[in-house]
Amino acid sequence: MATHEAFTGNDLKIDKKAEKEDKVYSYEEAITLAGTGRYTHGLLAVVSLSVVAMACDMFGFSVVVVGSQCDLQLTPIQRNVLLSMPFLGPVVMSYPWGYFSDTRGRRKCLLLAMSCGFLASIVSVFSPNWIMLAVLRFVSTSCCSCAQSATYALLGESSSQRVRGSYMLAMTSVLMLSPTCYFVTGYFVLNLEFSLDLGFISFMPWRLLALVMALPMGMSWLALLSFYESPKFLANAGREDEAVELLEKIWRRNGGMDEYPVKKLILNEDSTAAAHKLPFLRSLWAHTAPLFHPPLLWRTLQLYYITAMLYAVNNSLLMWYPFLLNVFLTDDGSADQGGLCNMILRSQDASHVQQASVCLSKLDYFTTLFSIVHSLSFALINIFMSCFAGRMKLMLLTILTVAFTSGVVIIMTTNNTISFLFFIGIMTTGLGIGVVFSYFIELYPTSYRGMAACLAVIMARGSALTAINILGSNIMTNCHQCFYAYTAYILSGLIASCFLPSDAKKKT
Repeated sequence: MATHEAFTGNDLKIDKKAEKEDKVYSYEEAITLAGTGRYTHGLLAVVSLSVVAMACDMFGFSVVVVGSQCDLQLTPIQRNVLLSMPFLGPVVMSYPWGYFSDTRGRRKCLLLAMSCGFLASIVSVFSPNWIMLAVLRFVSTSCCSCAQSATYALLGESSSQRVRGSYMLAMTSVLMLSPTCYFVTGYFVLNLEFSLDLGFISFMPWRLLALVMALPMGMSWLALLSFYESPKFLANAGREDEAVELLEKIWRRNGGMDEYPVKKLILNEDSTAAAHKLPFLRSLWAHTAPLFHPPLLWRTLQLYYITAMLYAVNNSLLMWYPFLLNVFLTDDGSADQGGLCNMILRSQDASHVQQASVCLSKLDYFTTLFSIVHSLSFALINIFMSCFAGRMKLMLLTILTVAFTSGVVIIMTTNNTISFLFFIGIMTTGLGIGVVFSYFIELYPTSYRGMAACLAVIMARGSALTAINILGSNIMTNCHQCFYAYTAYILSGLIASCFLPSDAKKKT
């Protein structure tokens, strides 16, 4: 009798184990069971380093151009061409990166992009003329722009729903700190005094700065080698066994001690395994066309419009921020007269009187200081926003309401200080970037997520490039009209954001 009871107990244990092994888990259940720990925290740090590397290479290049203008004897046209490269490169290459990310993997895409971008940036340090510098910077920014979308996809698909939103905003907070990195580095490096004759070039401070700016890309490439591909990408590609194996590795690196329970996995969305076997052009079409057909069409148009608005407003004003900051700090007008546009007009009149006869290739102390304060403030706000990661729509509507109100105040006020402070208020549009890219992770199937985000980067950089040229052509002559247009543009984005799904109904 005792033997029979023992046998029955063993049978029950075997049955429970078999039942456990036969259970099929959804991906969200599987990634939640993998937990949060050393691996996910480390991945957050590495992808954050990748977006900082991208920002230093793309936007930090404006500081490099400041340092190089005397050595390369840049004309205004040549300088504008150089400053356009960080925007033109992503417009050309984001579509191929999106396809590569959706067909070959997020990690593989990042590894290739960061390594190629790093090499191109290193070679650009030794450019003998501005043309070679422009070409190599076009190549490097074309590559590193991949980090704008692939990092969000890799991080979002490798972390549980509980921390996903806060991780996205945390990464954006780190991105907000990037101006501090390149302004502080630029200030100290460009103030050095040395010139090393290498025969074909003189190695001067701006070249050292360009070398330092390239290092984060190399560091992020090396760090990424220690992390895994997105398990969700593998499962979507029909490689469920590999996905489960990676999930178990993530679980162990997160501190899991017992047996990982997931043995079988299923995705509640269409697989792209068949699409990977199609000829190139048909495969490209299969990964792109669904974005512009129901049921994704409306959401695609909506998010792309909001993305274009955010980047057009934020990036164009960001490029003019050092100039407008200098105008505000040096303006001798009455504090209760004029406003921002009148300060710009007075600065233009003053420039005719005092033409710069000495070429300057260093950063001003106060411009650097204010840029640091600005980036730190926005990073802290973004960290605070991460506490409300589940309220994405509410946060986006709040950000755009603040920006719209700031535009109205700039138009109506004549106080110099108030108008400049609310100019910074319009730049809060930059806080919405992380929120919008979180929507690309939440609302799109894995099959099209990388392509959707990379096409958004094309919209973002293309709209920014257009806005920079339009603003540059009109801010001196039609300043008030520029701010009327920007305020109306922000309002249209605010209205479009009202039709995003409510925070309680987002697809997860």
